[in-house]
Amino acid sequence: MKEQILDFIDKVKNLKVLVAGETIIDEFIEVSYEGQSMKSICPVYKLTDSKTCQIGGAGAIVNHLKEFVGAVDFVTNEDSEIVKTRYVDYDDKKKHIEVNKFDTKNFKPLNIDSKKYDVVIIADFGHGFCDNTNIDEGFHLMCQTNSNNFGFNRMSKWKHIRKRSVCLDLREASLQMNKKNKYNSSDEVKEIYNYEMNAEYLFLTKGRAGAIFTDGNEVHSQEVFRSEIVDTIGAGDTFFAFAALASQIDIDNKEKLLVPSIAASLSTTWLCNAESVTPEKLIQHAGRYI
Repeated sequence: MKEQILDFIDKVKNLKVLVAGETIIDEFIEVSYEGQSMKSICPVYKLTDSKTCQIGGAGAIVNHLKEFVGAVDFVTNEDSEIVKTRYVDYDDKKKHIEVNKFDTKNFKPLNIDSKKYDVVIIADFGHGFCDNTNIDEGFHLMCQTNSNNFGFNRMSKWKHIRKRSVCLDLREASLQMNKKNKYNSSDEVKEIYNYEMNAEYLFLTKGRAGAIFTDGNEVHSQEVFRSEIVDTIGAGDTFFAFAALASQIDIDNKEKLLVPSIAASLSTTWLCNAESVTPEKLIQHAGRYI
């Protein structure tokens, strides 16, 4: 495993990468539980003085990749603000409630010159920034479903452009196919691969059940690398970032899930995007499973 990781790191080190997508500001405000309101059925929390801000969304993808590749350019929503404020428990950091702020404007067309880059990553979080994109085929795509765009930000919106790879989780796959499925068989995986993906590679993340890769012929699976989980927010974005790189370099198909899965596991060991993946952290984390 260590040799495969070192080979991955060596093969991506000179890549020139473009990431385009929405930057999300993740705020965490700590509160302490005081009980239940006497006049209504709702919990009552006391604010503390602790507040932290992190760069999430496409910005987090950039931060994960910048120590692995030769260069990363970034196109994002500089003139608008997307903030997700999470009120978390003072003791165990579990989320009590989330409040979203979307100060988005009418985004201009996004014109991307793919020829300048070895890898082009589109991280579409469904807030409109990527909706009018002019791009050549061969990019890597994540089209995320979240509470704000549930059912309205499906991979189908990109079906007219041929992609190098796409990355879905189980919920996004269910919405895409209009049916729930655990994708435990090769036939089920190939069915969604052939349903409006229009991509060379498909990565399917299944949470605790691991991840799947297919090129339409071969189907490979990877068990999850279990760790002491602090927070799973951002793990899918981390997986996607490294899956895009794995899709672009010369490695066996059966190896394309390894680094993305280890990187995603590593990213669950801190709160949201408090830290970023680095080569040193990746190798150290992988050492737990060798």
